Amino acid sequence: VSLFTTSANMFGDDADREQFFEAARQQAQREYEDDNTNAVALVRWGGALLELAHYKQGQESVEMIQQAIAKLKKALEIDPERADAEWCMGNAYTSLGFLCPDKAKAQEQFNLAAACFKRCQERDPTSDTYKKAIEMCDKAPEYYDEIQSHMQAQGIAAERDAKRPASGESDFWWDLGGWVLLGAVLVGAMTFARLGAKAPAA
Repeated sequence: VSLFTTSANMFGDDADREQFFEAARQQAQREYEDDNTNAVALVRWGGALLELAHYKQGQESVEMIQQAIAKLKKALEIDPERADAEWCMGNAYTSLGFLCPDKAKAQEQFNLAAACFKRCQERDPTSDTYKKAIEMCDKAPEYYDEIQSHMQAQGIAAERDAKRPASGESDFWWDLGGWVLLGAVLVGAMTFARLGAKAPAA
């Protein structure tokens, strides 16, 4: 679940949400620069980057997710007990997995995500959220096949029609950000595919 879900839902469209996450990123960056032991600022910085990646395309989105993971890892170096950092990192690895055009590499990302969620569960064994996250990681390869199939099909269609809708390009990403609890990743991926999005290069 996003660190910013409640606040972001105050806004009505993607442009407003993207602006919100960019402001959150900048604020977290300033807080960390003021105190480089501030693990909370790093978690919020990483979380904001992960959300912003949802509005990017191709390799740019991949690189932003990787930046998010770097911030989250640093937060865990400062405070290894931060479950929120592990949670965000698990979602980041999940996102990378679905963006990998190679299934073996995608599975590596899903495994990393599962490891993050399992560490969260170790800290709170009674949490249904973490339990569901691990279960969904087990199902991720099935979703991956469906997503890639639709993306490839739409990639062929996109070659015949270069025009893309100007709005709604982040629908897949918006769903994917909360894929563990919503169970809507496939629906989001199909929406993304209908918009003619292509898988990024590895």
